[in-house]
Amino acid sequence: MTSTNPMADRLREMLASPEGIELPGCYDALSAMILERAGFPAVFMSGYGAAASFLGNPDIGLTSLVETALITKNVAGAIHVPLVVDADNGYGDEDSVVRTVYELERAGAAAIILEDQVFPKRCGHAAGKSVIPLEKYMRKLECALEARQTSLVIVARTDATTMDEGILRAKRFAAAGADVTLVDGLPSKDALARVGWEVPGHKIINLIHGGKTPLLSSDELHGLGFKIVLYSTPALYTATQTMLQAMQRLFETRQLSSISDDSVTFREFQGLLELTYFARRGSAGLARIASRPSAVSEVRLHAAKFSAEEPRTGSHG
Repeated sequence: MTSTNPMADRLREMLASPEGIELPGCYDALSAMILERAGFPAVFMSGYGAAASFLGNPDIGLTSLVETALITKNVAGAIHVPLVVDADNGYGDEDSVVRTVYELERAGAAAIILEDQVFPKRCGHAAGKSVIPLEKYMRKLECALEARQTSLVIVARTDATTMDEGILRAKRFAAAGADVTLVDGLPSKDALARVGWEVPGHKIINLIHGGKTPLLSSDELHGLGFKIVLYSTPALYTATQTMLQAMQRLFETRQLSSISDDSVTFREFQGLLELTYFARRGSAGLARIASRPSAVSEVRLHAAKFSAEEPRTGSHG
C-alpha cells in the first residue's frame, strides 16, 4: 500500500537512524527551497518566521490555522524533504487541535509541534511566557495523537518556566506517546544536560542567535542526548541582515552595481526557481516544453553561495 504521508515516513526513518538531525527553519516557500538546496535533510516551518514574513507581526498568537495551513501547503509543495510545522498551541481547545492535525496533514506536514502555552502565546525565548495546566495540555496532546490519519510525527513542546516543571511535563508527554519532545528556552549547559539525561525518547533543542540557550556545536548537543538540533531563525535573521545592509547601500549610492556582490543574478535566480519547479511531480512535460524556446538554467547552491551554469540553448527573456 502506498503511504498517504511519505514525508512523515521518511522523517520517522531519520528518527530511527543513529545519526543526529540538523533542522533549519524556513519562513516561506522560497526560503524552504534554499534550505533544501543547501543540503538539509528536512525543514522546519517557523511560526515566528511565518508571522513576520507573511503578516509582518511578532510571534504573539496572531497567525490563524487557516494562514498556517496555506503556508504549509505552499512550502510542502515546493520541497522534496520532510516539513516540520510549528502549530503553536493548536489554535484553541481540543476541538481546534483535532482540526489543526486534519488541516496540516492535508497540507503536507510530516510533523507538527504542539506547545503548552496560553493564548495569546509568545516566542519560546521571550520573557513573560505562561503555560496552561498540565492536565489540560495532556488532553490536547491526546487529541492530536488520536486525530492523526497518517504517520504524522507529533512533537510535544513545553514552555515551562522552571527546569523541574519542564522536565516533569516532557516526561509526561513522552509517556503519553509523543514522538519527540521539546523543552524550549533552556538557559545553560547544565539545563541541557539535565533534559538530555532525564527526559526519555527523542528530543529537540532549539537554538536562536541572541536567545536563551547556549550555542553549543551540534556534535556536543547530540552527545548530550538531543536527536534534533533546530536552527529555527538563522535563515530569517541572515536574510534580514543582508537585505537591510544591501538596501541601505542602494538607497545611499543609487547604483545597482553597488550591491552586486551581495546579490544573485537574474539567471541564477531563475535557475533556482525553474530547476526546482520542473523537478516537481507532474511538471516533466512542462520542462520539455520550456526547454525548446529557452533552456532551463541550472544553479548549484553551496551553503549561501550561488554559482550558475550557462544555459544549454537560447536565453531568458
